[in-house]
Amino acid sequence: MIDKYEAKKKIDEIIQTPEHRVQINELLEQVTSEEEEGLHELVDFIFEYSVAKEKHLHSIIDIILDYSTKISKETESENLLLILADFGKTLVKSDRATLWLIDDVEQVFWTKVGHGISNIKIPLSLGIVGEVYLTKEAVIVNDPYNHPKFNPAVDKKTNYKTESILATPIYDKKGEMIGVFQAINKLNESKKFSAEDSQLFNIAISYISNILDVDHLAEENRYFIQEQTKAAEKQQAMLVNELTKDPNIDVTVHFKPYDFLSGDSYSLHKLPDGGYLIYVLDAMGHGIVPSLTCVSVLSFVKKGIEEQLNFQELANAFGKSLEYILSDLEQLSATFIHMDKDLTYLEWFSAGMYPVMLQDGDEIHSLKANNIPFMNFFFNIKVDRVELKDFQKLIVYSDGITEDTNYVVEKDDMHTMLDADVLANYFAVIADKKMDDDVTAVLVERKQDSQDN
Repeated sequence: MIDKYEAKKKIDEIIQTPEHRVQINELLEQVTSEEEEGLHELVDFIFEYSVAKEKHLHSIIDIILDYSTKISKETESENLLLILADFGKTLVKSDRATLWLIDDVEQVFWTKVGHGISNIKIPLSLGIVGEVYLTKEAVIVNDPYNHPKFNPAVDKKTNYKTESILATPIYDKKGEMIGVFQAINKLNESKKFSAEDSQLFNIAISYISNILDVDHLAEENRYFIQEQTKAAEKQQAMLVNELTKDPNIDVTVHFKPYDFLSGDSYSLHKLPDGGYLIYVLDAMGHGIVPSLTCVSVLSFVKKGIEEQLNFQELANAFGKSLEYILSDLEQLSATFIHMDKDLTYLEWFSAGMYPVMLQDGDEIHSLKANNIPFMNFFFNIKVDRVELKDFQKLIVYSDGITEDTNYVVEKDDMHTMLDADVLANYFAVIADKKMDDDVTAVLVERKQDSQDN
């Protein structure tokens, strides 16, 4: 006699075959007729199991039909890659999926599409996908931390725990290997991939093999990275800091972009009258559009300084310029600060940003946003002013610090970042981490010798 767990295992093996009904009857005969209660239990179990299998099959068919429609309608290659990655992820019920394509020119795997990761390249021999490339066989790794090819440094960098991996080679119509499809972390109770998952993955891979022009995509990706890199270098070069050798204040800037092009930007200016103008921007999104917005704002500010506008006049002109700086539906969060040369007062206007932390003497003040986020229509920008008794320091920052999933600094604790060492330590911790957003912080401190004088 066999128990129901052995029966399940055998049913699992035979349910795929056309003769499964006959074989199930043979299986039932192994249960002795005297064990009537056990027989009924096994019959119920087989019935429930068959119903579940039927539902599972129908769900797979629904997924295939749904994604077939999406794939047939998509004309943009980048969107198509994303749809295909989602297709594989949904089929095998994994947390993430990554489509690694081979660039024969550079001899690397590259991916423009990956759940939780951005555009990256790795050598063809690296990691689990490297093993698939070398062996030309699918790999299931349900204990990756004990696998010699697994690199845990990636998990550490991305704050993610890899518990299971399914990686399958992709071949084109000529039979040449063009990439590897990888699923990460099976979303079931066991958290383990099975042979069935590998078979299901092959359904998505059949689509990939038939529709992707990998050579064209690799060339397109190389061009994309080159242009993004050039744009990022230009954007970085346009970040202005005119206060590095100021006799009265020390300025420390920490800047960590999310990707190639940042939606964050900053600029620190010494005004013709000896005063200071500082701003931090957080444009919506990442990429070309927010990068151009940051450059446009810098051009506007430089023009305002050349015209020697006072701070209120600058705010008024900025409000009028927003319809030219911002595109439809684009939002801009920003904080602008002006301090006079003797550090006796501070003016600011802020939209959609977390409060500036200001230490004046022994007191710490929170300078909250006094405007709604900017959009592309005219704003009457409100400017506020605070008299300074004994300016010590201030910090302006983007929301990447206070809203990150893993390395968040609570807004009620942001005053601790007024300590330069604490702030530096935070950025040292996140230096090699993948953050949810761009992260920028500008710390302005009064020099001790200036204070003594």
